[in-house]
Amino acid sequence: MKAVRLDFHSLAATMHDGTALVLAGCAAGLLTLNGPLPPYVFDVVGAIALIAIPTQVAVSYFFGVYQGVWRYTSLPDIQRVIFSVLTGTVLLSIMLRVADLDVYLDYREYILYPLFLIVIMAGSRMAYRSFKEWTLYGRGGEVGSPVLVIGAGDAAVGLVKELGRSHDWRVVGMLDDDGAKLGRLLNGVRVLGPLEDLPKFATRLKVRHAIVAMPSVAYSVRRRVVDICKRARVQVMTAPALSTSANKPVAARIRKVAVEDLMKREPVTLDDAGLHDLLTSQVVMVTGAGGSIGSELCRQIAAYQPAMLVLFEQSEFAMYKVDEALREQFPEIPVVSAIGDVKNAKRMAQVMHQYRPAHVFHAAAYKHVPLMEEANAWEAVLNNVLGTYVVARTAIDYDVRKFVFVSTDKAVNPTNVMGASKRLAEMVCQALQAGSNTRFEMVRFGNVLGSAGSVIPKFQDQIDKGGPVTVTHPEMVRYFMSIPEAAQLVLQAGCMGLGGEIFVMDMGEPVKIVDVARDMIRLSDLSENEIRIVYTGLRPGEKLFEELLADDEHTRPTPHPKLRIAKAREVAAGWLEDMLSWLQSERIPSEAEVRRDLKRWVPEFHSQVRPKLKAVPRAKAAP
Repeated sequence: MKAVRLDFHSLAATMHDGTALVLAGCAAGLLTLNGPLPPYVFDVVGAIALIAIPTQVAVSYFFGVYQGVWRYTSLPDIQRVIFSVLTGTVLLSIMLRVADLDVYLDYREYILYPLFLIVIMAGSRMAYRSFKEWTLYGRGGEVGSPVLVIGAGDAAVGLVKELGRSHDWRVVGMLDDDGAKLGRLLNGVRVLGPLEDLPKFATRLKVRHAIVAMPSVAYSVRRRVVDICKRARVQVMTAPALSTSANKPVAARIRKVAVEDLMKREPVTLDDAGLHDLLTSQVVMVTGAGGSIGSELCRQIAAYQPAMLVLFEQSEFAMYKVDEALREQFPEIPVVSAIGDVKNAKRMAQVMHQYRPAHVFHAAAYKHVPLMEEANAWEAVLNNVLGTYVVARTAIDYDVRKFVFVSTDKAVNPTNVMGASKRLAEMVCQALQAGSNTRFEMVRFGNVLGSAGSVIPKFQDQIDKGGPVTVTHPEMVRYFMSIPEAAQLVLQAGCMGLGGEIFVMDMGEPVKIVDVARDMIRLSDLSENEIRIVYTGLRPGEKLFEELLADDEHTRPTPHPKLRIAKAREVAAGWLEDMLSWLQSERIPSEAEVRRDLKRWVPEFHSQVRPKLKAVPRAKAAP
């Protein structure tokens, strides 16, 4: 049915253009006629039409004029019409010359005819599109919530155009600090004034929503927009770039501005060709595939069309979720979902023997600092260290080409068991690199926005319950990175590494946790009078700031501006065998013994005296 319909529309368009050609030719002839119509005029017009119509239709078909849909006529469609008419006119003049029919025409008709034909062909298409859009979106001009668009650049104009087709939003004006655009009409919407005038126009136009359409603007401007909207009691929204999620209408992609939008982050650029060489048509395995980083790694790897994606995960529910998402989003990619424990050497060998991955991304880990510090220290060591050894040793046995280990900034001068266990796992990879054909790469980064157990979901849950929002210390700072950005840089490091490097990510500027809490309260259209912030004191194993060693003294640069290579301490010969004998002890040591022994294997591991809060008692509201 679809092909029949397409032929019908092409035939209708062809008939329209043939009629348009006759009308354009007759109009050009009448305008240039001197005196009464000659008796042979109809014979000449008929002969010319028999040549002109097939010629012009064939040229239009060649230029793709009939591939377009009139309802969606755009500038490229009009350009195709113009090029086809001009080319058709040149060919027609040659053919009329050959047929000795050009004696009935002069140069004025060769000028007027293509102009009239372009006007009729292009005008008909634009008129049809305008009519269809009016019938679909134009009736009831007050339909949709009134909204102001922040920005007047290309992204804003594109957004206004798309929202014009939505019944959910009605753009009533645009705001931009560029004085040259003040008062201008962009896609039918007027630029009303600068950003600071938002409260005035919001009141005058009864607007309760504003959509930010400035994708490349600095974070400070986004923060300023949020502050202005907060003063005006206007909910600030944003929409992804029009090039993303194109399978969804714009109205469905508009969302509230999130705290991630206010972070000091620059976009990540990737070596796309290198990643294609690394991943495309390869069998790739991801451990911890159901976690925040693991599942995002799976999605980004799948976009590079691997031959197979092998998921390894201990949690059945987490595996079910990521498996369903991948099969829905990438139905063409073969996905294997293997349930298992990374410490189980037999299960790991079975999976690698069966599927023979070329590359392994090891993201499985216990990572919650307080939980791992007091009651689960030995489990943290076994999972993070022994689990890494088992996966890495099996990767060597089955000729895996690259092994990428996802580490953490807490491995730098660790003050908690989780951080020390991750540093120990890095050292395992360093030791296994010697004499191995498998290339081991380690990637450190900080807190991931929105990951399971991170501060963002916790704060949002506390805000949803009416508060208070609990912050451990007013001076605590952390580096933050979005989940997609972290996964991108893990892939980039895997692409660049030559073997044995510890990559350190450029995490941008550190952010005070209390500032994150305040931003989230503000973005929820609430105030600190409504949602209190209370300080609870540092938890076991926490420190006020994390270190990345991303500086010239302790790292060296790479070709990628957001990745550096840490100058890590070398692992002594025979170290691995001694450490493994400790891990394989049949006795379960106490938490104190675990911390004592970790100091032996990771000399930089040290306890940190937790600072006491002065004049801010536990659970007292922040000033």
